[in-house]
Amino acid sequence: MVTTVLEVAVGLCALLTLQSLINVRFFFLAPDKSVRSKSSFDILIPARNEEFSIAECVQSAISQLEAGSSRILVFDDNSTDETPTILDTFADDRVEILTNNQNPPEGWLGKNWACNQLAQKASGEYLVFLDADVILEPSAVSQAIALMQRHSLELVSPYPRQISKGILGLLIQPLLQWSWLTTVPLGIARRSSRASLAVANGQFLVVQRDAYLASGGHQGVKDKVLDDIELLRLLLAHGYRGSVIDGTHLASCTMYKDSQELIDGYSKSLWCAFGGPLGSIVTVSFLLYVYVVPCLGFFNNNLEIALIGWTSGLAGRLITDIKTGHRNILAALFHPVSIVCFAYLNIISWWRHTHGALFWKGRTL
Repeated sequence: MVTTVLEVAVGLCALLTLQSLINVRFFFLAPDKSVRSKSSFDILIPARNEEFSIAECVQSAISQLEAGSSRILVFDDNSTDETPTILDTFADDRVEILTNNQNPPEGWLGKNWACNQLAQKASGEYLVFLDADVILEPSAVSQAIALMQRHSLELVSPYPRQISKGILGLLIQPLLQWSWLTTVPLGIARRSSRASLAVANGQFLVVQRDAYLASGGHQGVKDKVLDDIELLRLLLAHGYRGSVIDGTHLASCTMYKDSQELIDGYSKSLWCAFGGPLGSIVTVSFLLYVYVVPCLGFFNNNLEIALIGWTSGLAGRLITDIKTGHRNILAALFHPVSIVCFAYLNIISWWRHTHGALFWKGRTL
């Protein structure tokens, strides 16, 4: 009986690894460096207490302004650190700083409100939402827009290369791309309007302005913690098409500077990532069953099954890590430990949610 349970887990692990291989080989769209769009765009940067990254982020955005009508709008959302002072040092007339000294209106989350305000000021053909901890490579935006136009998409989410800090970061951050490259059939998702297949990352997100406005924009997702995915779902519901794409060579992002910040960041959103408590239980249990349970074979005389299961999980992790720029083989070797840590973060997130203890950037959620 125990052997059968382990064999089923190993079989599921192998299928998911095959899914990741198919995705990175055939369906994970990558921009072409030699092809650039000349369409106008506005880069929209919501910023709250971003003194450690805002200067480099804005400077990288300035390097994108190849089209004469393009510009950068930064929304300083009542920052209490040195962010306003740093923003004042940018004298480029293509950079406009919007200042907010109040909390968001009732019913709005902070970032969603900031993005909404920025979008109202924008006038380019494309809106480029960019987190303040993202650094763009030269011509990243025009490459992303060119890919959108080639594939007739109204939204693309170039997934940046994730820079991991600390042991917990090395274990957890690669799971961001691994999770959907392993479980979502990207070829089908790109042609489907099913909300369950939507994959997006608000760190770097490009959307046609007309489609954004026609769908309701951030007004339609004003209270959603996962505003990026919900925004894509909103566009899909209005008949538009969008997709995650390979942003490994377009941008990089350092989401968290230490382990405590990572715990706080994941806690604010994991509770709503899987559709409710039952969805969280099912998802986390499935991951533990497929990637952790087979390893128990190392301790109960099922060494061969355990080795096959661990190797299969390792292969899937390495496929996605190499494709997305992580390339930390040592961290990949401990993939089962990453899954256990992810399960623990889900527990923390639900505990904080049920006790009203969720917060981010100095605001209670």
